[in-house]
Amino acid sequence: MSRVLASPPARQRGISLVELMVAMLIGLMLVLMVTSYTMSSRRSYQSSVANQDVQDARRFALSVIQQQIWLSGYSDRWEDLSLLFPSYTPAEDEQIPAFAAGQLVAADTDDEIWVRYRAAELSGQPLTHCDGTPFPAADGNDADSVAVAGLYLDGHTLRCLVSLSGGEMHHSLPLLNDVEAMRWEYLDDSNTFQSREHANWTSVRAVRLALILASAESTGERYVQSFPWGEGTVSFEDGHARTRLETTIALRNLPETAQ
Repeated sequence: MSRVLASPPARQRGISLVELMVAMLIGLMLVLMVTSYTMSSRRSYQSSVANQDVQDARRFALSVIQQQIWLSGYSDRWEDLSLLFPSYTPAEDEQIPAFAAGQLVAADTDDEIWVRYRAAELSGQPLTHCDGTPFPAADGNDADSVAVAGLYLDGHTLRCLVSLSGGEMHHSLPLLNDVEAMRWEYLDDSNTFQSREHANWTSVRAVRLALILASAESTGERYVQSFPWGEGTVSFEDGHARTRLETTIALRNLPETAQ
């Protein structure tokens, strides 16, 4: 009877150091590629969100401000402006600037504007102030009032404040945050845009607005942004997206002789 001899077990060959290092290097490269792609995608997303945010703010600011300025001088009555809008001297604790008879626009600082207008007399079709309230109110008690509405900066917040000639003062309403700067100029009978210090207020027929708006969200990276402002420039480097808005708004409710 023959005996079958078992063959010795084959020697197992392990992973060499070189193979291990190559595998680790490939794995590290894959991790770096995935990480780089993820970070790039995140920055792209943050930048897209920030730029969309600032464009939305731009459209909102333009819409709200234009609607308020277009109300300047509104009245359903056919009388001289000096009769419709008599002179107004504010109390010491009021934020409102003084108005001469017939004056529709006023400002005490470069980053504010105040306009005057009357309520619509057509029943059931009130105007809307910049703070969202109707004019005249539902009870109609303010139908004969002259409204003074202001758009002004409080820190970096654009706010609206409405006062009526009957003495009623509305609460100041925040309209838009992240406003870096706001500046107004006035087209008067000199046919050039003037700063508030040199404007002939009773002949103003258009206003020019400059705004610098910032995004609430960061873009995820820092870069220098510079904008012309006045006679110089302003620069920012904090990672937020920004845009400069400049527009001219004509006063719609002036007599033909003043336009």
